[in-house]
Amino acid sequence: MERNVEKFPFKGITDKRFLTELLPILEHSLFLDCKQLLGLLATDADRDTLTEVFRRCFEGYYYDVAFALDSYETRLLSILDSSDTYAALKHRVAIVQGKRRASPTGREVRRMGAFLPTDSVPEIKVSALSDHAFREFLHTLVKSELFAAQARVIKLLNQRKGDAAETSLYEATAAEEDRLREAIYEFFVCHLEFEQFLENYEYDPDEGLEIQPEVAEELEQSITDHKSGRVKGTPLQEVAKTFGVNLKCTH
Repeated sequence: MERNVEKFPFKGITDKRFLTELLPILEHSLFLDCKQLLGLLATDADRDTLTEVFRRCFEGYYYDVAFALDSYETRLLSILDSSDTYAALKHRVAIVQGKRRASPTGREVRRMGAFLPTDSVPEIKVSALSDHAFREFLHTLVKSELFAAQARVIKLLNQRKGDAAETSLYEATAAEEDRLREAIYEFFVCHLEFEQFLENYEYDPDEGLEIQPEVAEELEQSITDHKSGRVKGTPLQEVAKTFGVNLKCTH
């Protein structure tokens, strides 16, 4: 049975439209923050400093980069699956999919800072790690292939721009397009592996942060409004339906 990938042509991954969409992801501050984190580890920075930069990395990845790449997952995996060219990348994807514990909806919910009750909560709590274990965790994180893959794509894109600037008639050769296409696929697969790595850790970027007085006041007012009946919340059944969760009675 032939797979339908017409909505995302195989060669379309290197066209101007797609690359324009991809560039903000590749140039996200996450990658600069992780370089800074690597430098801080090399200079034996204190835990508070490391924690602050890690928080930025975590938020940049989960709330921006991963969320943006998620919109391409179905199409990119369909392309990889329909081609015999990238056997090694497909094998890496299969390993990730075999290890995943969270459902697709669960991963989406986690990007919003929560967990589904049907998905298991990671056993390793980042804030509870010893200083040594925390540094080891950060070393593993910043050495991830995701960052090397991002650098490769940026390098190839810069070469493309440089060649195009030399002549208005520049057209990338088939070999150059193939290298860029493979680099983009590998960057995406590295993202899946990076997300899988973080799935094993529980981390709340807001833990330990002080609540601003105006925010606390709004929360208190919201609680008061709900208790008085002036504001109605969303019924649990509707929330469960939205996230595809089957409610069960435990009594």
